[in-house]
This record gives sequence, C-alpha cells and structure tokens, in this order.
Amino acid sequence: MEDFNELNFKYTQDGTVGLFDNTAGDILHSETGALKEAFDKFINPINDSFIEFENVVNVLDICYGIGYNSKALLNSLSILYDSVNVDALEINKSYVYMSPFINDGVVDDNLKLFIIKNIIKSKDDLNNLYSILSELIKNKSDFISPFGMTFFNFLSDNGVINIPFDEFISNLHNIYYNYISDSMMNDLKFNNYNKSFFNAYYGDARKTIFDTNKQYDIVFLDAYSPKINPVLWTINFLSVVKSKMKKNSLLLSYSKSTPFRSALLELGFFVGKTIYDYQDIGTIASLNPAYIRNHLNSKDKEIIASRSGIPYRDAELNLPAEQILINRELESQSSDRISRSQADKSI
Repeated sequence: MEDFNELNFKYTQDGTVGLFDNTAGDILHSETGALKEAFDKFINPINDSFIEFENVVNVLDICYGIGYNSKALLNSLSILYDSVNVDALEINKSYVYMSPFINDGVVDDNLKLFIIKNIIKSKDDLNNLYSILSELIKNKSDFISPFGMTFFNFLSDNGVINIPFDEFISNLHNIYYNYISDSMMNDLKFNNYNKSFFNAYYGDARKTIFDTNKQYDIVFLDAYSPKINPVLWTINFLSVVKSKMKKNSLLLSYSKSTPFRSALLELGFFVGKTIYDYQDIGTIASLNPAYIRNHLNSKDKEIIASRSGIPYRDAELNLPAEQILINRELESQSSDRISRSQADKSI
C-alpha cells in the first residue's frame, strides 16, 4: 500500500477538495476550485472547439493526479460517445489511488456503486459504508482498492461515530467530487462509464509515454509549473506527445508559458489561448487549425520570438529539472534573439 502521509486534503473555493503535496510544497489544483479548473481549462475549451470525435475517444492524461480532468471529461462526453478511454501517466501512485474509479486494475463494483449512486449526507450513510467495507474485506479482501483499505483503516482507527462529518467528506472528496452525483449523473451517463477503460502508467512520464500504444484524440498536460519543473514541457517530450496525436486531436494545458507555446509552434502545432472571462488562462493546440478559436496575437508572437520563447530542451529525456533550467539559461545568454523587455517595447 502506498504511503499517504505526504498528502493533505485541502478545500478549494468551489467546494471541491484538492490535494496538497507536502513533498512538492504545492497544491495539485487551483485554489479557486479544483473541479472548476478542470472545466474552465480542460473541458470547456474542447466544447468551444466544436470538434467531433469518432465513437471511441482516446485520452492521454499526463500528470493525472487524482483524476479531476478525466472524470470531468467522462461526465461531459460519455453520453455522446460509445467509449471514452483514458490512459493516465502519473509518477505518484498515491494520487491515482485517490481516484474513485481506479483500483489499480481491480474493480470493486459494490463499493463504487454504493458511493456513486448515493449522496452521502449523514452518519447513517457513513456507518453503512463502513459495513460494506467490512463485508468486502472479510469476504473479498483482494478486491479492495488501496484507497478503500486506507479509508477503512481510517474509520477503524478513529471510530465511525467520532469522526467529524467534514473530515469524512474530505477523505471521500473525489469519490463524487461534490458536484458529480445523482443530481448530475443520470443512469445513461453512469452506464456509459462501464464502456470506458482506464489504464495507469506509473513512473516518469518521459519513459512511460512509450508504453502507450494508441493515437489520442485528447491530450491533457497538467504537470507542475514549467518554471519549477520543466521536465514535461521540453520540446523533446512534446515531440513524443505529438507522435501520439492525430491530425484532428487536441492538446490542452493550464499553462500559458512562453517556452511551452514556442515549443508547440516549432513542432508544427497551431496554438491558441484558452479564454475565460476575457482572460488568457491556458493553452490549446492542434495540428488542425480549424479547432483553434482564440489565436495568438502579434504581441504573443513577438514575445515568443524573443529570448523568453527559447524552449526547454532534454534531448535524451533524462535530465533533471535543475539541469534543464541551467541549460536554457545558458542558451538564452548566448542567443541573438532580442530580450523580453525589448520585445515588450517593440509592441
């Protein structure tokens, strides 16, 4: 079982709960809303592009975390298509184990059905869940997910009656993500989940991406900030991502990093902005220009052409983040591109 001690639950402003990673010193989700961020930066831009997929939609979720983006996508698309299949790349198993549909390859239908089909609002519900877990552990212990075992131990150690209700909700936070419950999930949508498939690839995404064997319709890139950890934002890694995409695929990210957008352009992507409330909040890219609604403007292009737009590089896909940052700084110092400040003045 994975060690969950490095993770803390943290409420975000839309009422959903994110995870704070003590090791990384950062929350995995926006403070303004974990679920809201998923829709604003990853799901709504897909709808805005007016893209039409084939009956089977393949998704590559890079830095899956606890699955907000893919879960929101399933809730959005599963009613429209025969199957929405997710391949998740994640270095930390602990995150993936927090995802309600993931049992590391084992399906615990009784537990999932109970949680998904019921909105838990009372201590009676909590006692009922504890009874179900107890019965499953007693009769089919091999079918309990690591998250299920962790939560059962949590209940056992603390005593079901004595657990504050809000603490209980925190530990079940993304089982139905507060908003994704019976009120938003009809039977047709729920049944379509059974037609979808999930595969998790654990480890450095620069390596595990080569273990995937599909061409993807949608790619989510939700890694830590490029300025902090650029390993999944290099032009070399993005080149591999491109090789996994179709002409009519979409790549979406919360990041509006200039080196990131510059790398996409250099690789032949058409690049646009994710716009919310008239603000640039992320990036959308495709090999088909028809799916880009909010194009980069002349100011964006001037900045990309400056030293600020020098991409991160990692030719062998094995450099540590610190070395990638150092190498880019050295390249910037020797570059004949204009500086960012000069680019700003010329606009």
